[in-house]
Amino acid sequence: MTGNKNFTEEHYRRIIYDKDYRTRLLGNPKNVLCEEFGYPVTDSLKLEIIEQQEDTIVIMIPPKPVNSQNYEEDLERVTQQTLDLLFSTGIGGFFIPDDKQKWILRNMRKTWIKKLGLNLEEL
Repeated sequence: MTGNKNFTEEHYRRIIYDKDYRTRLLGNPKNVLCEEFGYPVTDSLKLEIIEQQEDTIVIMIPPKPVNSQNYEEDLERVTQQTLDLLFSTGIGGFFIPDDKQKWILRNMRKTWIKKLGLNLEEL
């Protein structure tokens, strides 16, 4: 059984070293994360997994503002999105663009912790 302190690191190690798991995760992230976390991912939520390449810098940019009448206000809103990154040993992470999705990820993590039989209070 995974220990409370390193369950996330162990998951990232699995992504790195388990070729079949990594391939499945890249191919169908919703199904694999539902299986892994035990949390149902709805069709309305989009998940994108970016496989970092050694020769590539990945830059996340905010969504394009849609209201051209209040462009500055919209630009400020989209550039102040929630940024939630989960790092353990410098590998892996999540970018969450809004508060609603932040809570979905947190619920996913809680479900995963319970599925693993870990104590949430010890994390």
